[in-house]
Amino acid sequence: MPMPNEQAARSLHEIEQASRRSAVAYGYEKASPHLILWGFIWMAGYSATYFRPQAGAVWPLLVLAGLAGDFWIARCTAAGGSGTRDWRIGAAMLAVFLFFAALFAIMPPRSGLQVAAIIPIFVALCYTMAGFWMRGARFVLLGFALGALSVAGYVWLAHYFLLWMAAAGGGALITGGLWLRRV
Repeated sequence: MPMPNEQAARSLHEIEQASRRSAVAYGYEKASPHLILWGFIWMAGYSATYFRPQAGAVWPLLVLAGLAGDFWIARCTAAGGSGTRDWRIGAAMLAVFLFFAALFAIMPPRSGLQVAAIIPIFVALCYTMAGFWMRGARFVLLGFALGALSVAGYVWLAHYFLLWMAAAGGGALITGGLWLRRV
């Protein structure tokens, strides 16, 4: 006995919804360890810069360590543990680097605090856009929270902004990573 068209359409819709939820959950699972890693890197970098302003030079080392950690996590979590190499990741990182180089060439920051605020706001934008793109509400919420915490700290806690970003920004990334893990 054939299935009525309405019932078949409803079944296909339910399958599509389940597939979408599964893809979002998979994306959360993949992103979780990266968020936790970068949360700790932000804590280390912002704390070091707050307590020893001349320690700001530690950031390039932390970013390189973070990128190496990202590649290691991606390799370890790839299907079958084999790891895949995707040129788009490196190209995207280069594009972001060039974006900030151009931005700072056109509008040079007047202080290191501006740089310390603009980069997390950009990261917040990326999480928000990723959430909109993949329909992942948790990424959207994480992006909004990270952006709001960054702006609030810069505006109202300027003297303690670096320490604020170590605790609030790094903490938001770590908390977000743990939250994404619980899907």
